[in-house]
Amino acid sequence: MIKKNVLLVDDDKIFNLLNQKTLQQMGVANEIHTALNGKEAIDLINDYYRGAKIMPEIILLDLNMPIMDGFSFIEAFQRLNVPNKDKTKIIIVSSSNDERDMKRAEELGIHNYLTKPLLEEDLRAVLNLEW
Repeated sequence: MIKKNVLLVDDDKIFNLLNQKTLQQMGVANEIHTALNGKEAIDLINDYYRGAKIMPEIILLDLNMPIMDGFSFIEAFQRLNVPNKDKTKIIIVSSSNDERDMKRAEELGIHNYLTKPLLEEDLRAVLNLEW
């Protein structure tokens, strides 16, 4: 399995730490970066574009965050003009199992929606679709 560059976007530092540990245990992550909200994540992606970092191939995204929530991040990400953006897989990892959130994610083109806590078997199932 080829290791991927991962961006964790969640305002809960504990969840970021736990998700980081899960990814490391699974052996799927080459580099792991974190952002505490959508705006920080967009800023990081702009750094990738400028060559300061490598573009993430996987983004694990929370929905409910201050400053810029997950849905606003998706919309902003889709407007970005950065190379290889289409190769980035966004996976929502949210405490919300509200059908309206799932439907909105689907309408925005996000087909991978997991509920917290992030379980290795759920993540493996989502990632195996591509690997």
